[in-house]
Amino acid sequence: MPRNQWPRRKPSTKPETTTPGETPPEGADGGPPQGGRAGSSPRKIAFDILARREHSVFELREKLLAREFPPDEVEQTLDALIADGLLSEQRFIDSFLASYTRRGHGPLWLRAELERRGIAGAQVAEALAGQDVDWAAEARAVREKRFGPDLPADYKERARQSRFLQYRGFSAEQLRAAFGGADDED
Repeated sequence: MPRNQWPRRKPSTKPETTTPGETPPEGADGGPPQGGRAGSSPRKIAFDILARREHSVFELREKLLAREFPPDEVEQTLDALIADGLLSEQRFIDSFLASYTRRGHGPLWLRAELERRGIAGAQVAEALAGQDVDWAAEARAVREKRFGPDLPADYKERARQSRFLQYRGFSAEQLRAAFGGADDED
């Protein structure tokens, strides 16, 4: 009898999922298993998450709750991380703004994204005002990187480039500056 040429599969390291109609595995207390990975604490999981990048308090809370840790444990963990200086909203804002400004995003996109990530509007306004960025020059650089140094020849091309810059979060004033400040004539 010929030997099977294909090696056996290694056992999966992924947690088992249940199919419809099947009962989920039970935890030690008879209820559903708690706390993400077996034997992991919310603090350990938070360390693992924070090791990759800075997070806002809102983001980290959502990630820990998604791993089915009890809400009171999550809040205690977040308070301890903030007290230890391991979780900082200001450090997250600074890191986020530096990273996404380098990627060519404008102030309107940055404001919306920070607010979506749970940062208060006043903090966002203060952080954007504290940025030493010439947004008009940034819009011009983003346009030139994407479309080249030549200004658009017709209205249709200018509209296309304007839509791109608006999507990136630049204001109408910054768009005008990106096109040299001159308005097209019909």
